[in-house]
Amino acid sequence: MAEIKIMFEPTEKDPYAIIYKPADLPSAPLNINDDCALNQLLKYYPQLKSVTGKKDIEYGLIHRIDTITRGLLLIASTQSSYDNFIQQQKNGTFIKFYRATVDYSNPKQNNQFSISSRFRTFGPKGREVRPVFEDSSVYEKKKASQKIYTTNITIVNHKAYCSIKEGFRHQVRCHLSYSGYPIKGDVLYNKNAKEKDIFDFEAYKLEFLHPVSGKKIIYEV
Repeated sequence: MAEIKIMFEPTEKDPYAIIYKPADLPSAPLNINDDCALNQLLKYYPQLKSVTGKKDIEYGLIHRIDTITRGLLLIASTQSSYDNFIQQQKNGTFIKFYRATVDYSNPKQNNQFSISSRFRTFGPKGREVRPVFEDSSVYEKKKASQKIYTTNITIVNHKAYCSIKEGFRHQVRCHLSYSGYPIKGDVLYNKNAKEKDIFDFEAYKLEFLHPVSGKKIIYEV
């Protein structure tokens, strides 16, 4: 069974935890006793169950990453810190950073850009998403989210370094693919990927304001 790593322990002074989730472990449960990153953390810190989050069984979980993605998660340990972090998401002061190995034709190409879009679900059972832009069809716009989501991307050889504020499901993976830089091993968004390929995608850094002091915190692995 894949196990989390507790990177930062919650205290009275610092009312949040940071954990590192391995690949192939869900961030949050669908059912209360599911094995997932959050429930593994709760075994060590059951007091975190006092926080009311987006869903009753998600407690103080501030954000998710895809099951196949490895990396950092932030969890509030008090209601006031949870409410503060959620407001930071709305204000744009909570930033998530990702890095990936990507496929493209010119390995010497370096590039820096941003891509913004709405999103719609796509494919059987909505397994995938697709970006929706101003010049997309009326049908696509009708099916799309109302909010616009932005991914900032820097390409250095075959590495992509990305940052987002508020995120949509598969946002970074989809935006990279649409921009011509699909993640290596991503069978959903890379047409050349094979099941045996390694999916090299990591949530490696978080930036936020301390919920008590207001000091900028940057945590990176």
